[in-house]
Formats: sequence, C-alpha cells, structure tokens
Amino acid sequence: MRFWVSPGGQLAILLLGWLVIHSVRRLMRHHWPQELVPWDLMTPLLILCSIILIPQGAGHLLPWVVIGWMLIGIGVALLQAVHNHELLYPRFWKTFWRLSDLYWLFGFAACFLLTIS
Repeated sequence: MRFWVSPGGQLAILLLGWLVIHSVRRLMRHHWPQELVPWDLMTPLLILCSIILIPQGAGHLLPWVVIGWMLIGIGVALLQAVHNHELLYPRFWKTFWRLSDLYWLFGFAACFLLTIS
C-alpha cells in the first residue's frame, strides 16, 4: 500500500491509467468519440497524483498550481468573450480542458520533481 503513495507509485498509476484508456479506445474503435483525446481523460489522474504527492513535499507548490489553473480558466473565458463577443459553453470547456491537460502535465512534473529532490 505504501508503494502507491510514493513518487514511483504515482508514475505507475499514470502508466496504468494510460494503458487502460488506450485499451478501451482500441476496443471501442468505431464507438469512441472522435473529439475525445486520451489526454482529456488523463487530466483527472494527473490532478489526483499531484494531490497524493502532498505529504511527500509537493504541498508547498500545489496551491500555486491550482491558482494558476484558476487563472487559466478566467483567462480563457475573458479571451473568448472579448474575441468572439460571446461565451459559448462547449467551446469554453473544450479550450479550457485542452489547456488544462498541458498545464497539469507540467504541474505534476513540477510536483514530482519537488518530491524526489
């Protein structure tokens, strides 16, 4: 049980999640939604793994990562409202979630590196 909360366990959780997502995608070839990218399903795992790393030393960085994530949401909403003169919910979520994928990948990497250093 201690392995799963260690930094190596977090990498194992992410690898298992990635393998499960790709296996399900291969099994559901024609029924898999075209607009759904496997990274879209990895974001909750990255957030969960970052939270699990709090006791190992990522607790100092994680609140700042969450604040940055909130600022990304506000920024996307403002940019879409100003640029398009409207804020469409589906377009906002797709843009926000794709940016969240990339942001939490770097956020988890920072928490992981802080934990192992």
